[in-house]
Amino acid sequence: MKSKNVLGICGSPKTTAKSASEFLCREALKGAEEVGAQTRLVRLVDYPIVDCDGCGDCMNRTQCHLFKHPDDRYTRLYKEVRWADAFVFASPVYALGLPFTWKQWLDRCEPADEDDLEYQYYNYEVAADVKGKAFQGKVAGQIITSGGIGQEWAMAQLMPLWTNVKLSVVISVGLSLIEFDEQPGIRTKPWGVGVDNAEFAVEIARQVGRRVTAAIGFSTFNVHGASPRLGGSEGRDCTEQLGLLRDLTDQPFALPEGGGLSPYVLVIAGQDKSEEAVRRIEAILKRVPGLDVRLVAVVDQLPHFITRDFVKERIAEQKHQVPVLVDWDRAFAQELGLAANVDPHVVLLTPEGRLRRAITGTNTTREIVTEIEEIVREMRSLNLSVANRGARP
Repeated sequence: MKSKNVLGICGSPKTTAKSASEFLCREALKGAEEVGAQTRLVRLVDYPIVDCDGCGDCMNRTQCHLFKHPDDRYTRLYKEVRWADAFVFASPVYALGLPFTWKQWLDRCEPADEDDLEYQYYNYEVAADVKGKAFQGKVAGQIITSGGIGQEWAMAQLMPLWTNVKLSVVISVGLSLIEFDEQPGIRTKPWGVGVDNAEFAVEIARQVGRRVTAAIGFSTFNVHGASPRLGGSEGRDCTEQLGLLRDLTDQPFALPEGGGLSPYVLVIAGQDKSEEAVRRIEAILKRVPGLDVRLVAVVDQLPHFITRDFVKERIAEQKHQVPVLVDWDRAFAQELGLAANVDPHVVLLTPEGRLRRAITGTNTTREIVTEIEEIVREMRSLNLSVANRGARP
């Protein structure tokens, strides 16, 4: 089974002095480890990030030119974010809000992998592709600490952004530590006892870590993590769900008789992601020629003035290089727990119709193709071995 990866991100600007928010972030990660997660912690202050200069590259489907700046460490941080299935964000309160470290990082939060940014034009609906592709469908918890007041405002500061980039915040905690805070103005007081002694805060932090780990795969947006209903259920018989799909002649989809040595591949996408799905199909067939690949067009419930025949005609006009199946009223997508604006999600099925692998939409095309190659190689080798044993006298 794939491990659950939880990344702690601390936004304290402190480099040497003890940080209460960092201490509690580490405690949260201990809580995540208690329920089986692998964890890492990064401090934003350790990743120098060159300030955004407003060039607009990321809004014009071009990777940021600042990636090449010798002092910029953004891409290293991006790799950590890509690794994670869930996050614990921890931060102190500065001036009744969050420190500059968060804004400096998030202003530059575009994809840093080798895949191009893929969207028609920049607007609210595609913000998750432009400024948050590594967050989509994941879950997070927040721990905000103050020495007195302000944690409520700081805690809410990033919520609009997290929602817009399709990151589900499943638990938020604002802690007024007062006598437990690590600020010198408090620690030098006779009643200042330090965060190590804040047993209530330690337990709360541990619960944050446990909660985000348990919530992996149950994102409100369900576009990245394993679906609670299907993802992660490798080996499950999917023949009943496949019957929900229809070809362009309205015939229900049925697996070809006789099977083969390779998996069947379904590339599932909503209308807004159809162009990206086509590019991914082209990449798959280029690297694994001859593979049985189908495009699944997810169609929401149609308004009364648009008929199914009209939709099928429009699909047929596009002359796709692979057979097209239609998922009317999102019936199949709902079985997979996919969001309405379905990212190009790839499902690999055995010749018998069992789930071999569900590859989430936010993986890059390169990652998807590489994984498909490995699975095809493995399945062909296994099936040939079984066939040879059966042919022996």
